[in-house]
Amino acid sequence: MIIAPTIISLREGIEAALVIAIMLSYLRKTNRGDLRRFVLGGAGVALISSVGIALLMGFVWGILEGPVLATFEGFVVLIAALLLTTMILWMWKAGPKVSSDIEDSVERKSLSQSGVGVALLSFALVMREGVELVLFSMALVIQDGLQVYLGVTIGLLIAVVLGLGIYQGSLRISLRSFFKWTSAILILVAAGMVAYGIHELQEAGLLLIGPLEVWNINPPVLPDGSYPLLHDNGLIGGLLKAMFGYNGNPSLLEVTGYVIYLLILAGYYTYQQRHPQAYTVTSAHEETPVSVTS
Repeated sequence: MIIAPTIISLREGIEAALVIAIMLSYLRKTNRGDLRRFVLGGAGVALISSVGIALLMGFVWGILEGPVLATFEGFVVLIAALLLTTMILWMWKAGPKVSSDIEDSVERKSLSQSGVGVALLSFALVMREGVELVLFSMALVIQDGLQVYLGVTIGLLIAVVLGLGIYQGSLRISLRSFFKWTSAILILVAAGMVAYGIHELQEAGLLLIGPLEVWNINPPVLPDGSYPLLHDNGLIGGLLKAMFGYNGNPSLLEVTGYVIYLLILAGYYTYQQRHPQAYTVTSAHEETPVSVTS
């Protein structure tokens, strides 16, 4: 149950760590080490603000009930799926030039606004990752329960270790391979979020379009009251549900949303492959330490 949140938080953590590492490395390279504290300060405020947003959303979630709660959960999951999708698409298209874009932004801010501009840039970039992680985590908690937080914690701890290794130049990983394989997994996770979000809205009495059950392949509950392995609440079925949105008795709209989402993403990926100028990763950015420390 913790695999999906671990992958999501690892990816978000790596992106935030890369932002900070690129900014710090550029300041070191340009002999502007005096601005280092503004980068760290902006990132720190962003982390605290992200925690505050998480607490606020948790509070709102805790006071809702009935159809209103189901509606809230449905929209949270769908918004998380949308953000997860935009993150994947953005990385496919803009990932290769992220490092140079951040360096250009740091240069402009350091020249025009000195430390304040650099701090605001650091805050904005890290805050984006933090808000995304909050929404993704809450969407997964809605689906799978509080054990999601364990996966989030594991992913973030790994991201911190990898981020330190990247910044110090002691770790060499291929960003292209990392984002390629995590994107493939996250597409399936996002498709599951789309289906689950539709399910929650139907539970709230919305989007009641078509049959509410097109099949039911869930095995009967065992005599002792436990769920069989392949039931969507069982061990294997539950894992597939947590990872990829598996549902043993979905509605027609859930199935349609799941399939259409995958077809759209597959079509976009095919387009990117046929137009390599939008997806080519240059050798200068193939390995993380090259783009961060050079």
